[in-house]
Amino acid sequence: MGLFRIAKTFEVEYAHRLSRHPEKCRFPHGHRLRIEVVVRGERLDANHMVVDYKALKTVVLAVVRRLDHAMAINSDDPHRKAVEAMSGRVLVFEGADPTSEVVARWIFEEIRERLESAGEVTTGDGVVYSLPEGLHLERVRLWETSTSWAEYEAHDG
Repeated sequence: MGLFRIAKTFEVEYAHRLSRHPEKCRFPHGHRLRIEVVVRGERLDANHMVVDYKALKTVVLAVVRRLDHAMAINSDDPHRKAVEAMSGRVLVFEGADPTSEVVARWIFEEIRERLESAGEVTTGDGVVYSLPEGLHLERVRLWETSTSWAEYEAHDG
């Protein structure tokens, strides 16, 4: 049987500090992240779609908005308290520097949890969309710069 795939891309501004990095990346700095989310299904729904793009967007925005204009740091960062004191929004990664790989995995896991636990989503304007059975999050690709990306996908089973 064949597979259908769709993708949606999002962009957010965020900053991070890589406390273990030997060069410039150990200092706080920002990026415009481009985040590509790919889902798949074996069947199309009643509207002949894997899932409506707006339904997917609603699920994904609940996650990526947490990154938007936030400062991401390692929970073990020796400068954590200072960063938290001067930053309005801080996203703490437990025991790991927020590298592209770590952030891509975090985004993947957060989206997958929402897709698996919700049978439907309600958009900001009150429209309710059903999430079809068999919808599977395939991968998250995170572009940190125009020439560099990291990708995470789970291998279930």
